[in-house]
Amino acid sequence: MNSEQQEFLDACRAALQEGTFKRVVFGRKASADQPKYRATFDLVVGGKKRFVDFADGAGAPERTELDTEGLVSRMAQTPIFPFQTAVLHTEKNDLHYAENRKGVARVYRSKATMKGVARDHNRAKNYVLDKRRPYLKGLGVTSGKGEVIKKQYGKFRQIANFVEIIDRDIGDFVGEADRPISMLDLGCGKGYLTFAAYDYLRGRARHEPDAVGIDIKTNVIDLCNQISDDLGFDGLNFLNARIEPDKPRKIDILIALHACDTATDDALALGLRSNMEYFFCAPCCQAQIAAQIAERGPKEGNDFDLITQFPLMRRREADIITDVSRALLLQSFGYEVKFLEFTPLEHTLKNVMLAGKRNPKVDREKAFVEYQQLKAASGFAVHALEENTRDLAV
Repeated sequence: MNSEQQEFLDACRAALQEGTFKRVVFGRKASADQPKYRATFDLVVGGKKRFVDFADGAGAPERTELDTEGLVSRMAQTPIFPFQTAVLHTEKNDLHYAENRKGVARVYRSKATMKGVARDHNRAKNYVLDKRRPYLKGLGVTSGKGEVIKKQYGKFRQIANFVEIIDRDIGDFVGEADRPISMLDLGCGKGYLTFAAYDYLRGRARHEPDAVGIDIKTNVIDLCNQISDDLGFDGLNFLNARIEPDKPRKIDILIALHACDTATDDALALGLRSNMEYFFCAPCCQAQIAAQIAERGPKEGNDFDLITQFPLMRRREADIITDVSRALLLQSFGYEVKFLEFTPLEHTLKNVMLAGKRNPKVDREKAFVEYQQLKAASGFAVHALEENTRDLAV
């Protein structure tokens, strides 16, 4: 360790001890022997307690209670050390460590860029999924010791991202509800996100949630019910059934992730008939509109035909048209809608989530007019969500 690295770590220790520490970032360039590396430590405050969030992209994020000597010791060990760049953010100033191309190091200060910034662990965007949650072990995501299994890091990150999304969007609703919250997950599969959402609701709501996962695969339903029973999740049940869009159920929160093709529309239609409050939908395999666009042939004055003459691009155009049509139709029924990136692209290309909530301020008539305009311009005649909801007042 050179003297400048020691000076930098001593400054980290001092900032932690005097309570001015905000964040520190360590980096190392890629070389023939090792890949590029970046690690961050962020202070998180919550009442009388202080936590530090650690992330380096190699595994699941970690949150631990503040331990000054333990943190500084970790900073001085592999894989963080030997670091080549580092920035310490404090209330007073920023401290930089940098090495030039010849490996000559220097430490210098600059104006504080995080002065007055405080990360509160109660804020929704700071939610971090605890890898020790029992359902993660039951689903095979973590080991008996509560550690994320290496090949399951992608799945863990997907679950964690989803819980952060619902924490941000429904956190206030969950905490304030004075009755049991009902949740329905359509096409739940093995139930990774069903368990995660139920566990989140159960830990924050005043009453035991009423949650149901539905799928047509008998084996996964049996497995999920067994895990639910083993964990004592009394309010979580799984059913072997198909989506029935014309049969309303009690639903506050609708989840339909990767329901194939028009099954997504069946799920949303059921939610609309059930007067859902919130929905989280990640559609896939949007084949219905793609087939109609392929059959329409060239359309005079349609510049997009220059793009959709290529089959792959035509399919991608159909995906966008399908989902925007869904968003406009949902708005026409009084829902505020947004598109989100559900999970990083390295895990799945199907990473678009359609999320929304009931909002009486939405201009329903305008949304329906825009849907009709999109329908006419793009050349499709039938959309499953429109067909499934023709009897509902728009």
